[in-house]
Amino acid sequence: MVDAVTIAHDTIDYVLSHVSREMQGVKNNPLDPYNRPTVRDLQSHEVPLETRNRMMGMIGKLSPEDKRGLIKEVLQPLGQNLIVTPKEVDEFIGDMAKLVALGVNCALHPAVNNENASMHMH
Repeated sequence: MVDAVTIAHDTIDYVLSHVSREMQGVKNNPLDPYNRPTVRDLQSHEVPLETRNRMMGMIGKLSPEDKRGLIKEVLQPLGQNLIVTPKEVDEFIGDMAKLVALGVNCALHPAVNNENASMHMH
């Protein structure tokens, strides 16, 4: 699972690393799979502090933890700090919801049992 804060934070860092590499003369072609930086290349590229500050202003001076905190403060009140999950999670949650609903129906309604429970579900 990945939250929106992590996605936004990592995207900012990758874009900054990419632009910094371009400014330093490291050329690549994003359309050529053999001549483009990998995630590992971008993660290992150290952006000079002056470049970081010039491109990002006050945000460039923040530590990674403070930057994540700032992004979270922006997204949280808007309800936009969503979590990206694998699609299997949705199916699992649906199955668990049916199981709980079946248990509640059987517990509250004497006429509902294991044999006829599927008639009471949609």
